[in-house]
Amino acid sequence: MNLYMLQLQPITRKLKDFKLFKSLYAEAFPRSERAPFAFLFHIAKKDTVMFNAYYDKDVFVGFTYAITIDDMAYLLYLAIKPEIRSKGYGAQILNYLQEQYPNNRIVLNIETEDENADNNADRIRRKNFYLKNGYSLTSIYFKMNGNIYDVLVSNGTCSIDDFRHLCKKYMGRFIFTIYRPKIWEKTIVRSL
Repeated sequence: MNLYMLQLQPITRKLKDFKLFKSLYAEAFPRSERAPFAFLFHIAKKDTVMFNAYYDKDVFVGFTYAITIDDMAYLLYLAIKPEIRSKGYGAQILNYLQEQYPNNRIVLNIETEDENADNNADRIRRKNFYLKNGYSLTSIYFKMNGNIYDVLVSNGTCSIDDFRHLCKKYMGRFIFTIYRPKIWEKTIVRSL
């Protein structure tokens, strides 16, 4: 399938660049943000999951992992090889996802800005990238494994109940209960 100049292939353990995928997955996401491979591949067997590697000709560019639940698509992972970031590949992939899910709200989460975090500049860059590509910040925070995230959405809005439903469906009630992610809305303080 052509994606502008990119091609995609489903990620399986037989993918010719499986080692490159594994390396990028480990580099792009801290351990606390990575789901175990067994879990990713188990969920990816469902028709509602898109787990794809992207190529520019024969060169591995990056990957996405997205799951469709009701009228929402949850983009859990998007990663581009570090040496080719800022060359438009991420924007092309986001455009492709918009085409794949034209009637779905696309939801994702990113690390919340924190001036004390070692990677705060990356967090700001990542947020600006998504905002530039049509995503909007919601009023929802999400905390899991000690990490706090902002929830973003394109193609509509996402309420706290929508996001909680999305997480429960993706994780399954059992895992959701074990990990107990905290989901809350930012409060707006108004002066009188």
